[in-house]
Amino acid sequence: MDFLQALKKRKAEGPFPVIPDIKCFSPKEGDLIRGRDPAALAAQLEAAGACVLSVVTEPDDFHGSLQMLREICSTVRIPVLRKDFIGTKEDLILTKEAGASAILLIYSCLGKDRLKELYEQALGIGLVPFVETHTAQELEWAAELGARLIGINNRDILKLERDDGDVSRSEDLMRFRPRQAFLVAESGMMSGEDVRRAARCGADAALVGTAILREKDPGAMYRAMTRPCGLKICGLMDPEGVRLCLEQHVDVLGFVTEYPVPVPWNLRKDEAADLLSSARDLCGRLSSPAGLCVVTGGAPDKVIRLARDLRPDFVQLHYTETAEETVKIAEALHREGIQVIRSIPQDKEQKNRMFGTADPAEIARSFSPARVDALLLDARDAANATDGGGSILEHVDLTAVQQMRSHFAGKIILGGGLTAQNIRRAADLFHPDLADVMTGVETGPGKKSETLLKELIKGLEQS
Repeated sequence: MDFLQALKKRKAEGPFPVIPDIKCFSPKEGDLIRGRDPAALAAQLEAAGACVLSVVTEPDDFHGSLQMLREICSTVRIPVLRKDFIGTKEDLILTKEAGASAILLIYSCLGKDRLKELYEQALGIGLVPFVETHTAQELEWAAELGARLIGINNRDILKLERDDGDVSRSEDLMRFRPRQAFLVAESGMMSGEDVRRAARCGADAALVGTAILREKDPGAMYRAMTRPCGLKICGLMDPEGVRLCLEQHVDVLGFVTEYPVPVPWNLRKDEAADLLSSARDLCGRLSSPAGLCVVTGGAPDKVIRLARDLRPDFVQLHYTETAEETVKIAEALHREGIQVIRSIPQDKEQKNRMFGTADPAEIARSFSPARVDALLLDARDAANATDGGGSILEHVDLTAVQQMRSHFAGKIILGGGLTAQNIRRAADLFHPDLADVMTGVETGPGKKSETLLKELIKGLEQS
């Protein structure tokens, strides 16, 4: 099975294909290997589930070598792509002899005519050409060439990827993609959410290097990148829980703060301020892109003041705020750069009281223009959060989720009763952007269990 065949097989069977990119050094980020054996890293990533690998062999700026490629190809059983500034037929022959299955050809380095020559020569000796583009013009050339495997580099290789390009470039260029090609979003993706953005915009796979290699456990980060949805852990109350979540690559951390009615997870504003400050420091030390969310509710002026004081990434409205109050809060906080999550109760009478309708499509439409960033469909509320209350699988039907998604431009989050035993089933059924978990990883209110969290993540990541 060659490189492209392996990618197509993984896309058909799942999860979304992520290509780990093994490079010793990044001109932007520095040393990525840090004394580790590249071949051992390759084996670790294969064991973590990678169906293919990419290896950067360029010696001067990326500190790679053909010998490293040979060692990796002889160590793993999966197809390998060689990435380098390829310019001659001899480069292709050496790549084939080293054991690689595919070769990178870069339009911005080769030009249209020379790339076409090398493309045909690569095919002639049994290599899969991976054609890299960075502009709409280059995508047009790739379409004319009939390239079957095309990459969009989110960063500028002529600047040695020192620029700050990110997945938004793939999103912008996806409308120019050749219809029959297998398209890979490359570079500038630092989290699982970035990978999922690439998938949502139409990419068939994502190539990720730095974000995986800078971790102590690259295999765990690779698996986090392939999760079917993001993960939000709510009800954090201490630094130990924060550290545990960041070490397990949780996407959003939730802190219940100044909630209008008594709940066991409630923090005072000063307590939340201290915990958010330590969380930000730890995110910086761990290079974590995790978002911080304050879960609260009540009168708009109170919520807005709290958000301005604490400066989280998100505010989750989880009480009985009306549609009008939600709009007022969202408009104010968006001016502050703070995103808003609106929880949607499952009781029809409560929805009618809060939003004037229980129809999922009408609710979704009422929030799309108001700059609400996400809707949380939650089987739990303050009244049943601690007594079981059933799971989202029992309380939400697929049609309601589909109606909301079709009428809402933001993200859909599912929560309530999610555990290691049911989280993957919920992800496969509802396809949320985030799964929200609180009691499913606790031994008591606010006491997050490392064992339960790891079991939850294993359940989410299993195919």
